[in-house]
Amino acid sequence: MKFATNSLQFALARRLTIIVTIFWIAGSGLAANSMYEEMEEAADTGLVETARQGSALIIDYMRTHAPDEAGGVVVIPAPSDGLVKGDDDVDAIIDIDFLMYQLRSETGDLLLRSHNSVTEPFPVPLQGGFYQDDDLRVYTAVIAEHNLYMQVAEPMEHRDEAILESISAQFLPIALLIPAVIIAIMFGVRQGLKPVRHVRDEIEARSEGNLSPIEQDKAPDEISTIVTAVNRLMAKLDAALRAERTFTAHSAHELRTPIAAALAQTQRLLLELPENHQGLKRARQTEESLKRLSRLSEKLLQLARAEAGVGTSPTGENQKLGTTLGMVMDDLERVSDGAGRIEFDAQTAGALRANIDHDAFAICLRNLIENALKHGRQDEPVLIEIIGSDTIRVSNGGDVVNPADMADLTARFKRSNTKAGGAGLGLSIVETIMRNTGGKLTLQSPRPGKVDGFMAELRLHQS
Repeated sequence: MKFATNSLQFALARRLTIIVTIFWIAGSGLAANSMYEEMEEAADTGLVETARQGSALIIDYMRTHAPDEAGGVVVIPAPSDGLVKGDDDVDAIIDIDFLMYQLRSETGDLLLRSHNSVTEPFPVPLQGGFYQDDDLRVYTAVIAEHNLYMQVAEPMEHRDEAILESISAQFLPIALLIPAVIIAIMFGVRQGLKPVRHVRDEIEARSEGNLSPIEQDKAPDEISTIVTAVNRLMAKLDAALRAERTFTAHSAHELRTPIAAALAQTQRLLLELPENHQGLKRARQTEESLKRLSRLSEKLLQLARAEAGVGTSPTGENQKLGTTLGMVMDDLERVSDGAGRIEFDAQTAGALRANIDHDAFAICLRNLIENALKHGRQDEPVLIEIIGSDTIRVSNGGDVVNPADMADLTARFKRSNTKAGGAGLGLSIVETIMRNTGGKLTLQSPRPGKVDGFMAELRLHQS
């Protein structure tokens, strides 16, 4: 699961993770503080109860046992040393290794101590209550009837260690769960943003040939308003594009008849004028201009059809394109530019199949071959290659196209630095039809394996 660092998914996942982690740590800190106070209270309660309940047993024990050290100090040995011989109550009290006991007289003399206690009296005052220094926390219980002081001490090191272990036991699961929470947040954010990705994909699928409204039945309210705004914008854009296409198509169509009539009259005039007539040159110039205008009107009609969405097969299935390819070749062989200059192996055409309308395919191929004939070197043939069942290459000799101009060749009315005529619409028409059909147009200069020339490759879409 990968997120781009500048994506909405990454931003949401990061912020949610930070917020959850901060609150989790804060909550755990409060719980740890509460646990610390409760454990301190419990430990102090243990000292108090041990001192009060054990004092009578300790006094009885001192009376029945002789001192083990000089100065009359009785030492309670460890339970493992065989201290208790039926004294179960005393054993239960002293069987806590981290607690130390001392029984002191009213003058402060040490009368009894536990086996793990220091040999000197605790450095605490002889008064009831708690006392704490850097090493020990001591509770002193006053035994008034005997004028004695029972002192029970707990090392601070042991208490701190117990508290630290308890808090660590609380934070350890959190440390292990945070990565799992992060993954869960990322997964949840990704699932939650599915409608956004769906709308994004739908918008990306739209083009000038497909401006249909985006469905918003399953879109959340926050996204539904965006989809509504986008649909309104696309409706306005579609209306503007339709008006432009209609104007272009109607204009080109209306011009075809008068242009054809003017061209016919001009050609008839050329036949009637004698060779030495002074108006012959201007008549020929007029003929060339009318021919260019006729070709331009034809290209504009093709462009209008391409932008209207022409392209895919009417049946939605792959179609055999060999016959259409042969018809385009025969037609171009009849014109002066194409006569004898096109090299093509007709046997390879039978394998050509793609999901494209025959008319759209013919428009694409005719434009590519006409470009090659027009801009290619006159003494080199135009080579047509069929690769597999979906790829056609049209290549020609000639100067290498400047790499800076390659990206702009498919723009409208954009021509490379050439002296050949043309409107600069051919490659734009092919690019539009390929985009409509899911195919791809690739341009390359110089030709593969050559140091000069130009190659256009059509990779047709197959269903």
